[in-house]
Amino acid sequence: MKGALVFIGDELVSGVVVNTNIIVATRELSSHGFQVREIVTIPDDLSLVKSYLQDLAVKYSFLVLSGGLGPTDDDLTNQAVADALGLNLIENQEISKAITDSKEYASSQEIARKMSLLPEGAVPLADNLTMAGYLLDFKEKLIFVLPGVPHQFEYLLTQKVLPLLSQRFKAEGLELSKSLRFFDLNETDLNLFLNLFLKDYTLNAQDLKIGYYPLWPEVKLVVRSKNQGLLSEVISELKKKFRVSLVSEEDLSLVEVVGSLLIERGKKVAVAESCTGGMLASLLTSVAGSSNYFERGWVTYSPESKMDLLGVKKEHIEQFGMVSYQVALDMAEGVRRQVKVDFAIGITGYAGPGGGTSENPVGTVYIGLAYQNKVKAFNFGFYGLGRREVQLISSYTALDMLRRLILYDESFLRYRFALGVEERSC
Repeated sequence: MKGALVFIGDELVSGVVVNTNIIVATRELSSHGFQVREIVTIPDDLSLVKSYLQDLAVKYSFLVLSGGLGPTDDDLTNQAVADALGLNLIENQEISKAITDSKEYASSQEIARKMSLLPEGAVPLADNLTMAGYLLDFKEKLIFVLPGVPHQFEYLLTQKVLPLLSQRFKAEGLELSKSLRFFDLNETDLNLFLNLFLKDYTLNAQDLKIGYYPLWPEVKLVVRSKNQGLLSEVISELKKKFRVSLVSEEDLSLVEVVGSLLIERGKKVAVAESCTGGMLASLLTSVAGSSNYFERGWVTYSPESKMDLLGVKKEHIEQFGMVSYQVALDMAEGVRRQVKVDFAIGITGYAGPGGGTSENPVGTVYIGLAYQNKVKAFNFGFYGLGRREVQLISSYTALDMLRRLILYDESFLRYRFALGVEERSC
């Protein structure tokens, strides 16, 4: 079933606010088999919103609108919807009472009353009527008008909109969708493999739809089809071919997957960072429940901090430099001496744009990993990237090393950008 998304607000058009609702809406709708054919972002302009709604309401079976439901003068969505569909605005008594009872609007009752004026026939979606949002079942079209506040938008979309869409438009004939995440893999690698795999199939454009979405440094692959058997076969072949690089077949990020694995296996990790400046620790702790697996982290930027806090050998710094196998090994081993953890990581490198040497140019990163009774250090060449990109791919690579070590074994610690490896016992 096909529909459109409409996002309303001057702040979206001007770039003042990042529209995260578009990501949530497209992800959730597509994963439930509903096709989004158009996405429109328009300012708080009554005539413009009205014009777009009149056009889209004719073309599609459902619309999801977001924004412009507040009490201020620039919140025009209710009026625009009413005008577009030829409906009157009618005061919803229950919403009006909820606003009257709300302490939030104690000193602005007259202005806030505007939020209770809905197009006739509108059915509020939220159980808590102080949250805006409603449904219009208009001429066999479902029109959902949701608030722009991200957490409210996501709640109403997942808890109200999707169930109502599924009731109206039965699952028969809807597209099935699968989203996979990969790391250390180019989208061109996936494209080439799928072209070769599917060359003997007689398919038209509607049988199988494949989308490549770089969420750098990850790659997201979305496969859609109405044919469950074909979809399952394609996914199975992808899993066989790219097993080690496959992070998730449930559209989970590498950060989320590693966090879940550490919790499931009861493992703990601690880190010491130089060129990444705490980014790895920040990623590890961005997942709910990270206190179960993240022990502590150090940002040891200077030679003195590496020696004082981690026990990095002065002679190693003097002989090999701060960006070297020896220092990465010392950092990871030093973390392991400080705390009792299953995995200890040390990162040192040149993120740029300055620094670097002829032997170790900007983009050179060494990642040390201590586990069991050994410590390994890998040399990576992340050349041609900006400073933040070097920091990000270094942090993600360290996370992926944990993932592969937990799921497989050390023989799978092989990467496209790895230039070498050294190890020692500890």
